[in-house]
Amino acid sequence: MTIPVIRGRLPNTWEREYREFQHYETGQAESEAKLMGGAAAEPWVEVIRTHEPSAFPAVERLLADERLRARIKGSVIDVGAGTCFLSAKLSRLPEVEKVFAVDLSEKFLTSTGARVLEHFGAAMEKMTFVATDFNEIPLPAASVDTAFIFAAIHHSLSPIKTLQEVARVLKPGGTLLILENPKSVIGIRSARLESLALSREVTEIAYTRGELEYLVANANIGHCEVLRWDVLSRPGLRRWVRTIVRVIGLEDVLINPPNYLFVVTRR
Repeated sequence: MTIPVIRGRLPNTWEREYREFQHYETGQAESEAKLMGGAAAEPWVEVIRTHEPSAFPAVERLLADERLRARIKGSVIDVGAGTCFLSAKLSRLPEVEKVFAVDLSEKFLTSTGARVLEHFGAAMEKMTFVATDFNEIPLPAASVDTAFIFAAIHHSLSPIKTLQEVARVLKPGGTLLILENPKSVIGIRSARLESLALSREVTEIAYTRGELEYLVANANIGHCEVLRWDVLSRPGLRRWVRTIVRVIGLEDVLINPPNYLFVVTRR
């Protein structure tokens, strides 16, 4: 089945986002994924497990949460969809009627994205690809019921504008779910140096939890509930240390925090 594509604005050659666009559009990212090896039949499953180990369990926890699951319905947009594994999971929900998977590279979406959708058993008839810049989404205002930015806001060079653009296409009362893995306050400088090194080809920007809350607050799109989304198990000593640091309120300062889920209700 051929998945329809909606085309929006793509970066110009002189814009910083163009390097990331090319990384995926030329097949470089796909080639790098195949070098990962591993037991999974789909190379990108190994990439996600290695570089974003909390991604799969974070999604499973979300879909198992009855309160949050009830807010995922109708038309759904997955901004920064990448491999589209989240889009695949969302499409399988009976309450979801349509899923728009948004990312820069049409070639990556229609090749890798389509393959990963099939790997996870997506409901293909619900899927639409949207190849566009995050800040100019070619969908009508107030046209989707639920929006996701999962492990993707740190790829935007103008995150407040991105949040406001996603809010534009979201219906009043609709839900925006943002998942991010922030860095500790004490380690943010070294994390940003590492991000800058990675940003030669893809955009990576490190944030603390407080900075992420600040971005959402400044986007001024609605009420935000912040949930600690800790889905990784840890060995005994590490778990004990983290528990103590968390109890005294210094987890976000001294050690890398867990994932946080920002649940924003569009006003």
